[in-house]
Amino acid sequence: MAGLDIKLTTIEGDDLSALAEMTGAIDGNTVPSFQAALEELKGKGIRRLVLDMSKIKYVNSTGLGSLVKYADAFKSNGGGMALIKVPAKVKIVIEMLGLNAFFDICADLDAALDALKNAASAAPSSEAPGTPSSAPPRVSKGDSGASAAPPRVSGPSAAPASTAPGSGAFPRVIDCQGCTVKVEVSSPGNWKCPRCYTRLSVQPDGSVGFGKSEPVPLSLSLTATKDCGEGLVHLVTSVCSTAFNGPQLENLRFAVHEIAQVMQQSVYAGNPGGVYHVCIERQPGRVQIRFSDHGATIESTRTAQFFPHSSSKLTEFECRPHPAGGNTIRLLQTG
Repeated sequence: MAGLDIKLTTIEGDDLSALAEMTGAIDGNTVPSFQAALEELKGKGIRRLVLDMSKIKYVNSTGLGSLVKYADAFKSNGGGMALIKVPAKVKIVIEMLGLNAFFDICADLDAALDALKNAASAAPSSEAPGTPSSAPPRVSKGDSGASAAPPRVSGPSAAPASTAPGSGAFPRVIDCQGCTVKVEVSSPGNWKCPRCYTRLSVQPDGSVGFGKSEPVPLSLSLTATKDCGEGLVHLVTSVCSTAFNGPQLENLRFAVHEIAQVMQQSVYAGNPGGVYHVCIERQPGRVQIRFSDHGATIESTRTAQFFPHSSSKLTEFECRPHPAGGNTIRLLQTG
């Protein structure tokens, strides 16, 4: 299992900026040391941090969450965080999830420092460092769909007096019990947290009841290229590691790689303009992934020939021709 080595370097002539060169993986095992290193930098007054990702082999959902957390932390302190030399498979996952809204992705150190300094100079001068620059995110009303990417969350802020518990005044700010994010509701009713999807039942008198969070499907549209295929495998590994580990996850990873390869080489015959759609549904101990495309049809009798691993190593697997052309593929892995 890969660890994480971090080499911290201050930038000559710039006491507010630092470079972190990382080697290994950012996951549940290494996040504590990663966060400790960043806390040390914050304690020294560093406001602008550049992460060199060139030697990072793997980032899972815990690692991605930590990156977002500290990008917000450095930004709320009057600075920011940028990534450089990001491996293609990691960069694609970040872009798939929309997390590039939280930090700049740059080619090299100079470009990253320029981006961070320009962002800082563009910030409103009336706000002191550490003051949140945006309002808490509004929650989703009822059962409306949610974006795959978590919303930007502002730092802690004092709620207006009108939002005190039981006041019955709206709009009001509520601390989500599921993820502690501050969210804003405009009226009484049933709402969902935009980050963890915990249900909130808000009464006219301002009292709040919390329900369980709901797993939300992750839907993507990808081009049939090698980079997107590798990114999809990395994404599945990242977001499905909470469902199960060990052989079940490894078989799922290999199956997704196999399907992405068939999409690239056979369904679209190497055409980089071909597009296929993916829907990932996750629950504890259960992952279902659906694929659909508009490319060349794979006959049902040849499923095992095209997908030898997927058709034999998963809990369930099926590939069917779509009546309108193309294919629909469904795989299920439990553990």
